[in-house]
Amino acid sequence: MLMHPFLDRLYDPQIGHFLGGFEVYDCEETLGEELLQYDIECARDRKKLIYKYVVHRFRNLSYRHKFLFFCVLAIALDDPDYDFSKVFEHEVVSHSALPPGWDEMEDFRVFFEDIYKYLAEEWSEELDKASQEDPTTW
Repeated sequence: MLMHPFLDRLYDPQIGHFLGGFEVYDCEETLGEELLQYDIECARDRKKLIYKYVVHRFRNLSYRHKFLFFCVLAIALDDPDYDFSKVFEHEVVSHSALPPGWDEMEDFRVFFEDIYKYLAEEWSEELDKASQEDPTTW
């Protein structure tokens, strides 16, 4: 089984991990202010955000980690009933927060479809390499 790249435990990627770069808890005056300059509903702004805070954030993962991470997203997108809005819900007791208004996005699925599209472009060679292997041997 593939181990987490930074922790001593099994790698278990979750959809919510794609949003980690957008966490503004305790960074409201820096990252929070920067993210407020973008319109999450605007495709051009979303692309900039995804490249800066998702694609580049995970560039140092191994091709195997990227593959599993990407597969989690693919599985969710293949499910027409998957509720992406749940990933954006704020838990009051959590030390986690997304920028204001992001939980009111018009179409949460579109946000993740864009992530999928840009990661597929950027990681194509690594995803192809991993797909040629048997994940049970990792």
